[in-house]
Amino acid sequence: MKKRMAFLLALLFLLAAAGGCQSDRTPINAAEFQAKAEAAGLLVVDAIEQVPEGAVEAYLIAVAGIDAIEYQIEFIVMPSVEEAIDAYQQNYTVFEAKKGSVSSYTSMNMRNFSYYKLSTNGMYYVISRIDNTFIYIDADDAYKGAINDFLKAIGY
Repeated sequence: MKKRMAFLLALLFLLAAAGGCQSDRTPINAAEFQAKAEAAGLLVVDAIEQVPEGAVEAYLIAVAGIDAIEYQIEFIVMPSVEEAIDAYQQNYTVFEAKKGSVSSYTSMNMRNFSYYKLSTNGMYYVISRIDNTFIYIDADDAYKGAINDFLKAIGY
């Protein structure tokens, strides 16, 4: 009886833990991204004029590097979740095609968020989506640590 009770408690704990993994993430808006990027020492540029009118609600590029660009992190707010999912899938396909013979990646798809991180051929690629927002990164692998620290700080 005690073994059965312990088994049931363990099963209940695992189900509760798995349910916790399904929790939604909260997206940040463009103003929050800009504030957090600037606090991290990145220069933020509004790049909305680089895309056709109405294609996105916000398009910011956070740039690291004083004398030369080390890496950049693009933050995009799409008009809808569906459009953000489509953009995520398109970039995922592009990144998958870049895989070399030696590469490593992590990927997750949950209720309101998805991410894909790929290291290959000396490059680091990231696409991360929460609701109708997403992050796009195409950078030298040398900056992977700094990039991941920033992404963790903003919840992406």
